[in-house]
Amino acid sequence: MSLKQKISIQSILVSLVVSIMTIILLGVLLNFTTSFEPTLGNELLRINANNTKSANAVTSVVTYFRGFDTLGEVTILFLSIFGVGLGLKGFKDKLNIFSYENTLLKIGVDTLFPIIILFGIYVIIHGHLSPGGGFQGGVIIASGFLLMFLAKGDDLNINHKILELIESLSGAGFILIALLGLLVTDRFLGNFLPLGEVGKLFSGGVIPLIYIFVGIKVSAEITALLEYFIRIKDVR
Repeated sequence: MSLKQKISIQSILVSLVVSIMTIILLGVLLNFTTSFEPTLGNELLRINANNTKSANAVTSVVTYFRGFDTLGEVTILFLSIFGVGLGLKGFKDKLNIFSYENTLLKIGVDTLFPIIILFGIYVIIHGHLSPGGGFQGGVIIASGFLLMFLAKGDDLNINHKILELIESLSGAGFILIALLGLLVTDRFLGNFLPLGEVGKLFSGGVIPLIYIFVGIKVSAEITALLEYFIRIKDVR
């Protein structure tokens, strides 16, 4: 039997198996019925509609119902970046930023960078209305700086004092909102602002503010992490 015939037989068998699995899956889905029995998800949606008025219920869970966990996640991210920076401290005198010799990248970065930053800001401030939020928007903003690192190389210098100040103030802002909630509502990260109307930009109480601080903190930390790794790329 030739190799071509073996490949043909294998292709037929794979196609047959995939077709059978697709038919079975469609049969299961067509017979699937939605249960309206009380579940944790339904209860969270009900509480979200009454207590947070956030169009994106996921953000209510992340920043409101389990906001203390989110604070822990941001702290873990900070400690990770701190550990990386501490570990690379010995390379201080050997740091060497690399850049790609790509003309299209160098020309296009000046146009793309502000668009990426604007999109990241949009994702952050609309996190309570649509998929997105502080973590996602912060990473998008950091990706804009990654593009700048690749295009500009040694010509791009990040002011680390300003970066550290921004990161510290955003973290302090998160804690301040949490403590204000504790003072006003007797609940850590409790809501003390008007809830507004579902679907409007000014809605969700403290959720948008929390995500703004998270977005600023994440973008600053990820940008610093990217620079650390880029600077040791050519170290042997």
